[in-house]
Amino acid sequence: MVLLRPKSPGNVGSVARAMKNMGFSRLVLADPMTYDDPGYFDEEARRMAWAAADLLDSRRETPDLAAALARCTWVAGTTSNPPEGARVLAPRDLAAELAARLSAHPGTTAALLFGQEDIGLTRDALTSCHIVGAIPSAPAYPSLNLSQAALLFLYETRLAFLSIGAAVGDRAVADRAGGDETGAGQPPTHEQLAAFSARLEETLDAIGFFQGTSRAHMMRDLKLLFHRCLLTSRELSILEGIVHQTMWAARRQG
Repeated sequence: MVLLRPKSPGNVGSVARAMKNMGFSRLVLADPMTYDDPGYFDEEARRMAWAAADLLDSRRETPDLAAALARCTWVAGTTSNPPEGARVLAPRDLAAELAARLSAHPGTTAALLFGQEDIGLTRDALTSCHIVGAIPSAPAYPSLNLSQAALLFLYETRLAFLSIGAAVGDRAVADRAGGDETGAGQPPTHEQLAAFSARLEETLDAIGFFQGTSRAHMMRDLKLLFHRCLLTSRELSILEGIVHQTMWAARRQG
């Protein structure tokens, strides 16, 4: 469970409680907020976590989202305003796909990603997601509290695991995803995809691809495309080879 810059320590505590209710244990805070009173976060978060304070104690904090997702090979983002072109599923369907993927690819490291309470996940953050989950709430008031939304996704994920006989128990999705799958069929990590995107951007710039278009918007769309395709490591290597050869040819001609 990855929370991107949550504003309320109480919400973090409530998410921790929901995680423990559903048998999940790995909590990551990406780019966490700081407070004038160093004890404020712990006091408020623990007040809402109740018996899940141990998840707060074992939480991991990272300076940014990239570091939080670096080792992940499958990321599901959540939003009430999905970007165009993204794969969008309701919590139950998303959970079923996650369970099936972990069953088929035991080496997968999965993350559920939630954005800040007031703004959710930005368009840039959503480019890190292979799939997007959206709760079909009432259009008149679609916004849910962070912990409410988290509980819905965690509940459906637990049911999906139990339905295929996976031993969820007291373990998180990331715990279940710690297999030894290797080889060409293994999915690349978020860190590997991010490095490829950087090299691709440099190459496209070298051949003048961005002339007359918005570099930022184009790269955002390309990242969404690559994540939606669920590339294997072999497929990423093929794309890396194309990018490398294209850059070589551009430099030779230049």
